[in-house]
Amino acid sequence: MANEPLKLAHYRSRDAFAAYSFLAPAGIILLVFWVLPVILSLLVSFTNWHGGDTVADVEWVGLKNYRMALEDPRFYKTLWNTLNYVLWSVPLTLIVSLGVALLLSVNIRGIHFFRTAFFLPYVTAWVAISIVWSYFFQQNFGLANYFIDILNESFGFGIERLKWLNEPRGVIEMALTGVGQRLGLLDPARQIDFQNPLLEGPSLAMFAIIITSVWRDAGYFMIIFLAGLQSIDTSFYEAAQIDGAGPVGRFRYITFPLLTPVTFFCLIIAMIGAFKVFVPMLIMTPRGGPSNSTMTLVYFLYDEGFMSWRLGYASAIAYVLFIIILAVTLLQNRLLGGRVHYQ
Repeated sequence: MANEPLKLAHYRSRDAFAAYSFLAPAGIILLVFWVLPVILSLLVSFTNWHGGDTVADVEWVGLKNYRMALEDPRFYKTLWNTLNYVLWSVPLTLIVSLGVALLLSVNIRGIHFFRTAFFLPYVTAWVAISIVWSYFFQQNFGLANYFIDILNESFGFGIERLKWLNEPRGVIEMALTGVGQRLGLLDPARQIDFQNPLLEGPSLAMFAIIITSVWRDAGYFMIIFLAGLQSIDTSFYEAAQIDGAGPVGRFRYITFPLLTPVTFFCLIIAMIGAFKVFVPMLIMTPRGGPSNSTMTLVYFLYDEGFMSWRLGYASAIAYVLFIIILAVTLLQNRLLGGRVHYQ
């Protein structure tokens, strides 16, 4: 009996050693490829490191890189482009994915095929998707303008072929200009100039990328929404039908309130992913697109760090982006967290 505590301690230490042994490979990988780079990039953000410099050439500059970012007009241009992308892509992605999830929540023959088909774009490499959609939006022989030609021939819309990935004008500005000219309210030779980037909307080039990202990401969030829909007890719908509630009423008072935890999660994840978007801009609109209208913060970071080799400045931009994402996430949690129904 006296040896029982020693045996128990021995078993606990042996189990702990076994657990840490299994965790060690993944822990080492995270330490080497995630924790250390995060710490080193923070240190680099306070230096003037240019990549090829020796240790003796690296100078500690303190907050100079951060001040440069906050005084750089290009930083605010890319920040605005990023916010434009976030404000348009996140709502569209969530609306499309929820709509598709509602359509695919029924139990009919072959439904698993359609669920898989909608999810497949998400597991496809961003580079491959960007290349395919670049051809889709190509001005001379792309399918997007081909469909516009069909609409013109069939319904006489009179829409000119669009430049898509080479068009820096905002989509709202272009839409209102086109409608005004069509209705005879605006001289065909004149363009509406809002003098306000918020009213202009994202450039057509950026909007083409937004369409591409919605097509890719909707399948992922569709799966999450589908899981949330299937977790709702059917007795709620049965009681609502007995009370005479229609499809809209059931969605408004049952489906959507019970989906708020899933919706909140998808909103946070989609927002963070949208702030970090990079690959489609690099492939579909090289060098930031027309008039730098598609250069986002991560693209700006890449351009400064790996094209200009100002790694200290690029690291500072990365941490400014981190602070922005953290602030927006905390703000969302503060404003929307109380509206989530977990029961």
